[in-house]
Amino acid sequence: MNLSISQRVNGLIQQLALTTGLTLHRLMGIALLACLSTSTSTSTAQAVELNCDAHSRISESFDNGARWDLCWESRIRENLVLSEVHYTPPGGEPLRVLSSARLSQLHVAYDDSDVTYNDVTQYGLGGGYLQTLSAADCPLGNLLNVQTRPAICRWRNQGDAAYRTANRAATTQSLNLFSVSQVGAYAYIINWTFHDDGAVEPGVGATGALQRSSSDTKLPFGRLLQGDPDTLWLSHTHNYYWRLDFDLGSAANDDRFSETRYVPQSDGTRIRQTRRFRTEQALSIQPEMQQRWQISASDGEDSPAYLIEPTHLGHRFVRTDVEPYSEYDLFVTVASDCERFASQNARFNPDCLNDVLQYVDGQSIVDEDIVLWHRVGFHHMPRSEDQRHMHAHWDGFVMQAQNVLPGTSGLSGLPNQAPVWQQLIDRDGETGADIHTQLQADDADNDILSYSATGLPPGVSLSTRGHLHGRLQQAGLYTVEVVVRDDHSHAVESFKWTVGEVAPVTRKGGGAASVLLLLSAGVLLAWRRPATGIMHPGS
Repeated sequence: MNLSISQRVNGLIQQLALTTGLTLHRLMGIALLACLSTSTSTSTAQAVELNCDAHSRISESFDNGARWDLCWESRIRENLVLSEVHYTPPGGEPLRVLSSARLSQLHVAYDDSDVTYNDVTQYGLGGGYLQTLSAADCPLGNLLNVQTRPAICRWRNQGDAAYRTANRAATTQSLNLFSVSQVGAYAYIINWTFHDDGAVEPGVGATGALQRSSSDTKLPFGRLLQGDPDTLWLSHTHNYYWRLDFDLGSAANDDRFSETRYVPQSDGTRIRQTRRFRTEQALSIQPEMQQRWQISASDGEDSPAYLIEPTHLGHRFVRTDVEPYSEYDLFVTVASDCERFASQNARFNPDCLNDVLQYVDGQSIVDEDIVLWHRVGFHHMPRSEDQRHMHAHWDGFVMQAQNVLPGTSGLSGLPNQAPVWQQLIDRDGETGADIHTQLQADDADNDILSYSATGLPPGVSLSTRGHLHGRLQQAGLYTVEVVVRDDHSHAVESFKWTVGEVAPVTRKGGGAASVLLLLSAGVLLAWRRPATGIMHPGS
């Protein structure tokens, strides 16, 4: 490596804005430097009892009252393996989410041949491939030791907007763990983000240097880069496979897996179709169906669940003649200690099956411990900007909580303050009078307010922005009730409005005065009206 870990990671931290289908807008919360904090919040959420020692335990509480508790270890092949992952929602009880979670294969296929690389099993992400980090690599967090050297960075992030109206926003917080593994010329940043709303977001940043090239510049397998006309840098695909052993709730064998599709119809509408699977599955992403996958704690409609929406699907590697499992993007299997890696599994488990497609052999998943294997990939076409060191390209996905929180988590620590009316006074007027008046209320949260009223005199109305307008049409005494609302609360006040009849006008005086007045008006009009052939007085 020509750049130190410190130089490389600090440079990359500036670029951790992601893309998936929807933009993995929260992936790599470690990108938001200025707002990071390592302090522990004053949350009242209680820690969960975990079966790991203090060194391997991570607990993080957030300002909204939520909490994550988990265990971690570093293995030579997969490196970071998480276990006993629990989420406690604000004011709620701890929910076990994952029994274990890890990156189970990092598969690389170059376009010039059918030769592929399986970096996790051929090399490894831990052991000697795991890079030592310094305080400069983790400037606003703290380093965790793998054996005797610091290699995992843990930090807490103050992230993007969790909730926003036109005038109000609350930001997210998250727990972030990352490490750096050097495999050949590539450096892989393995990241896990745990959000305060219960979402889990694994991701990988691929950086380092381009690895394979050819002197045959006419090959259609890559690009020539500026300043290097004699070298063709080869295009290739990175495929990341995560192994996720969900154990939602109190038992490991009661989870349910389903897929929801929104099937397009000839009239432009979409029909929702949901299938619950009862046997192991190998599934492919079909973008036109707008799929989402769900794993639930039970059959109940309101059962706690986690959703995976495969929005990052632009690049899919499929080479079924060599690796049949590459046809699929999600696998559902019964948990087995024998099934550790997505591919080349038999390399370390000779008595076990070799790849994830072989694991899908028709077993029932009803009342069984379920494992999900999810593949995300991207095709890397080299750019001139990739020399000598590549910008990090981020890939990953989000597992979103469903039926875990009762509402917007970003507001859990921000109680709403109801709007307050400015002083309202009784009003009076006469029929025929035009009304244009603005009613006013204050809101400490600066929320957008809406107004309504009942009991207004005929001919007068109140707009949603508080503007009284119209013309008084009918005499009477009216009791007007007005309501002002923000998006959570409201305030009610009332006032009296007295409308009287207009007094009749008594006209006095003779007709001569009226004639004189009309003659005067006529002279004035003649003076002011320009016309051809008529001389103005005084000309």
